[in-house]
Amino acid sequence: MPTVAILQRILPDYRIAFFRQLHQELALYGIDLKLFYGQERLGTVPRTVDLAAPWAVRVKNRYWPFGDQEFVWQPVHRYLSDVDAVIVEQANRLLVNHYLILRRTLNTGPRLAYWGHGKNHQAESSNSASERLKRRLSCQVDWWFAYTVLSAEIAANAGFKRERITTVQNTIDLREFLEAKETLTEDATVSLKASLGIKTTNVCLYCGGIYPDKRMPFLLEACSKIKLRVPDFEMIIVGDGPDRHLVEAAAEIKSWLHYVGPKHGADRVPYFVISRALLMPGLVGLAVVDSFAAATPLFTTAIHKHSPEIAYLVNGVNGVITPDSADAYATAVAEYLRSESLQARLQRGCLESVDKYSLETMTNNFARGIRDWLIDL
Repeated sequence: MPTVAILQRILPDYRIAFFRQLHQELALYGIDLKLFYGQERLGTVPRTVDLAAPWAVRVKNRYWPFGDQEFVWQPVHRYLSDVDAVIVEQANRLLVNHYLILRRTLNTGPRLAYWGHGKNHQAESSNSASERLKRRLSCQVDWWFAYTVLSAEIAANAGFKRERITTVQNTIDLREFLEAKETLTEDATVSLKASLGIKTTNVCLYCGGIYPDKRMPFLLEACSKIKLRVPDFEMIIVGDGPDRHLVEAAAEIKSWLHYVGPKHGADRVPYFVISRALLMPGLVGLAVVDSFAAATPLFTTAIHKHSPEIAYLVNGVNGVITPDSADAYATAVAEYLRSESLQARLQRGCLESVDKYSLETMTNNFARGIRDWLIDL
């Protein structure tokens, strides 16, 4: 039975369901999966959780700061002598990647694949030394598991053969979210709105981290402009982070702005259900999948820092991407709130996107890619 190993710097909670399903799916193909993962650097998130499975091994990462950079050593090399292929995260700072690329070049190690974004979408320059190295190393592996079609295009443009790229359609397990949405009662939503003092249906939501790339000043400015256009507009902000003080200060003086702090898992669902749109003018990642599950269309802006999951958002079909100005953003949201037909169209687009970006779809894509790769060895 061929064996493939996946190396993860950390194992966040949202990946557990994926790896369990992938292990089962690969077994149907006669392929054994081994997973190796370590812990986060002290004081950082997301945090690693333990996976109690005989095929999953936790190791102890070592972190070394170097100027404004950081390097990580994952002590997994002693476990790889009996594996046929290894999948690593595409990241320059992971020293084991360079070790495995060297062994591949010398024909002394297992076949190697990248799993990644294609580039650092939050980098200030695509021509930095780090990004140039990333492009060069993109072609030093045997297979690519690209997060989205956008990631696949980046890998191909770097010179990697398209026929050796699997687009996995990165996502998270939506079952808890969907179940919570299905079981939520009307009384519960009425009670939530009453507790916030909200009497209108023109409610919008922000749900996510509150840090600079999320652009809280832009969001707050745009919300004030929406309020001028839609007098009964109300805004709810869910989340936490270093820019929390900006939201708290605004909520002190704006009665229509409701900051409720961080919420997790199913606890977020009622806020989506009572909202007509998800407003995220800054960096967008997997939140777009939550918007599909809730049928709460996401509004964002045309900036370069989005994560590759932005490829799932089709402007005017299942969400909206506006020009990068608070006026344009506020105008688009106000028009949406005033148009029942536009709301119906975008909500329908969200619901049609849920299955396309389900965890089952991601698992099937990933498993088939591994099978095709191992057949090609």
